[in-house]
Amino acid sequence: MRKILQWIDINFEPVMMAVLFYAITILIAVQVVLRFVFAAGFSWGEEVARFMFVWLMYFSISYATRNQRHIRVTILIKRFSEKVQKYFMLATDFIFLLFSIQIFIAAMKVCESVFRFKDMAVTINVSLNIVYGAGVVGFALVVIRLIQSIVWKLNKFHDSLEIFENYAGIYSGAGHICFLPKSVRKETVRACEGVE
Repeated sequence: MRKILQWIDINFEPVMMAVLFYAITILIAVQVVLRFVFAAGFSWGEEVARFMFVWLMYFSISYATRNQRHIRVTILIKRFSEKVQKYFMLATDFIFLLFSIQIFIAAMKVCESVFRFKDMAVTINVSLNIVYGAGVVGFALVVIRLIQSIVWKLNKFHDSLEIFENYAGIYSGAGHICFLPKSVRKETVRACEGVE
């Protein structure tokens, strides 16, 4: 059971992102062929692709959060000692956690409003919560990933800055994503040998 949970922890967002990306690509490609070759098409294709894109973006935010891949400006923080840098990183995670909880609550309110007013998609007969729910799920995952990051940093506070920071998730399993090319996987495992 532990191995299954570990696999889900490492692979959930990447698998969802890959599935959504390929589904969007196939749907748009079919739409283009139908329109330009057969002068036909699905009336719902563009809207469904847009919905999938929104879900893809929210899974991407969670993935970037899990693996410490968000854009960072470190020119000032690098001037401090390692210990101070670690405190700054923890404070940043806590601030991001508070922000994410606020966004999660706001997304829940939007979904509740959509449910109450029965807002529907234009071309398909589904509630708009099918797209607004992406914010709820996405930021719930972000909150979980931030808590994992804070726990990691608290547990690794006395380790080197590289391990504490865990950039790109190399020390927490990002090198073991199920469809990662073998060369990248070997390189990541080699970089992490002797850690943990």
